[in-house]
Amino acid sequence: MKNLIQDTIRKIETQHITPKPRWKYLLKKYGLWMLFAIVLILGAVSFSMALDNSNNLDWDLYHFMHQDRLMYFLSIIPYFWIMLIATFLIIAFFEIRKTETGYRYSWSRILLITVGGIAIFGIFISLFGLGGRLNSKLTEEVPFYGQHMIVTKESQWMQPTKGFLAGIIVSVSEKKLEIKDLNGEKWNISIDEETLVKPSVNISPEEMIKIIGVKTSENNFKSEEIRPWTGRGMGNDQNGGTMNGNGYRGGMMQGN
Repeated sequence: MKNLIQDTIRKIETQHITPKPRWKYLLKKYGLWMLFAIVLILGAVSFSMALDNSNNLDWDLYHFMHQDRLMYFLSIIPYFWIMLIATFLIIAFFEIRKTETGYRYSWSRILLITVGGIAIFGIFISLFGLGGRLNSKLTEEVPFYGQHMIVTKESQWMQPTKGFLAGIIVSVSEKKLEIKDLNGEKWNISIDEETLVKPSVNISPEEMIKIIGVKTSENNFKSEEIRPWTGRGMGNDQNGGTMNGNGYRGGMMQGN
C-alpha cells in the first residue's frame, strides 16, 4: 500500500499532473447531456415527419395496381426516415453511455429510454402539425425529396399512366370535370354512372380531389373512383349521389 502511494506521488510529480478545473468537468458533463437532448430532438422531428408522411399515404392502392399487398407496402415504406431515425438512435444511445451515470444503465434500459423518448416526443410534435409543415416545405422546395428519397402523397397520386391523378377542380359540367393537376396541367375527367364518389367528396370548383381511373389519351382521363384530397378515402361506400348547387356530393354518379 505504501509503495502504491509513493508510486502515485512520484507519477504526479514526474508527469506534472494537476487537477482539472471544475468548470471543465461541468462543461463536459452538461455538454454530453445537451448533445444527447439535441440528437433526441432531431430523432423526434424525423419520427414526426415519417409519421405524418405515412398517415397521408393511401395504403390500399395495391388493389387498383393489381399488386401484392406486402410488396406494395414495402415499396412505399419511408426508408429514408427509418435510416435517419436509426442513425439518431445509435448516436443518442452511445451519448448516454458516455455520461457520468451512463455505465449504471443496462443496454436494454438505454435503448428503451432513447426509443421511447424519440417516439413520445415525436408524437407530441405531430400533434402540433410540425411534421406535416416540414414535409410540405421539403416537398415544395426540394423536388428530389418527393421524387427519389421518399414516396409522398403527391408522388403517389401523380401517376396518370398507372391510373392515379390529383388536382384542383376548375369547372364542373354534365359527365365531365376539368382539373388542374399538381404540376399545373389541365385534364378533362370523364364521369359516368359507374364512377364511385366517396361520401366526403364535394365536386365543385376549387375543391382538391384524388382520382382513380384510366388515362384514355393526352390530358384525358376516365374516372372510376373519386376521393377527397384530405384523408385516405377508405370510408364506407354510399350509393345515391345527389346534385346540389355546387356539384355532386358523395355516392355513385347518377346518369340522367
